[in-house]
Amino acid sequence: MMMESVSSSSSAPPEQGGSNKDDVDRPPPPPPPPPEKSSDYIRTAAQNYISRNATIHGPANLVTGGRSVIRRGVVMRGDYGVAMSVGRYSFLDEGVVVAPCVVPRSSDPLLPSSPSSSSSSSSSSSPSTTTAPPPPGSNERAIPVAIGSHTYIGRDSVINSISVGSCVHIGSNCVLMSRTKVHDCCLVEDGTILPPDAIVPPFSRVRGDPTGMIVGSLPECAGVEFAEGRVRDYHDFVRGGGGGGEGRGEGGRA
Repeated sequence: MMMESVSSSSSAPPEQGGSNKDDVDRPPPPPPPPPEKSSDYIRTAAQNYISRNATIHGPANLVTGGRSVIRRGVVMRGDYGVAMSVGRYSFLDEGVVVAPCVVPRSSDPLLPSSPSSSSSSSSSSSPSTTTAPPPPGSNERAIPVAIGSHTYIGRDSVINSISVGSCVHIGSNCVLMSRTKVHDCCLVEDGTILPPDAIVPPFSRVRGDPTGMIVGSLPECAGVEFAEGRVRDYHDFVRGGGGGGEGRGEGGRA
């Protein structure tokens, strides 16, 4: 019956605007989230702004240098029993996930592995990893994670690194997998996936999915531009009432 109704209507003149059935059947996009207000943020004594809609597990293990912004939807896994540090004037945009990487306590093959060990190892080797690994099991340990100063992490990125340096720009929808290290003054472009154990040297530009690769280098002035951009972003955010301001592109330029 459905085919008959479609074929019978095919002789009718097309509707104004030339819309097709696929456009009609496609669900509308979700509405954008409401704009943030100053009341949506907690201002700490060190002048950090942390969204009330961020999830900070184990806040006692989170150490911040001050004047940083953690936006709504951010998840920080401080419940793995190790320190997580964020430097000064850093900006974690909406939906970012930061979790320490989990490694075996020993490489002795005679030691039994916990169920979470196999799941964490498989998740750390899969480029599709978009969430934090499970907490460490009885034969595992977490490694502290450090994020430097004047660093921006873009929306919906997942950080499972050992360290992200200072004056680093990480784009949106990036995945930095287990045990990765990003040194100072680097640019990781949108959608990049760094495989486990990848090390990005200073002043590198990285791009690639499923495997991020160095595609160029940054000028020596990049560090200064990134630092100035993050300070400017912070003050723009504060002037916007604690609920405005967006992380910007390279060097903080629009």
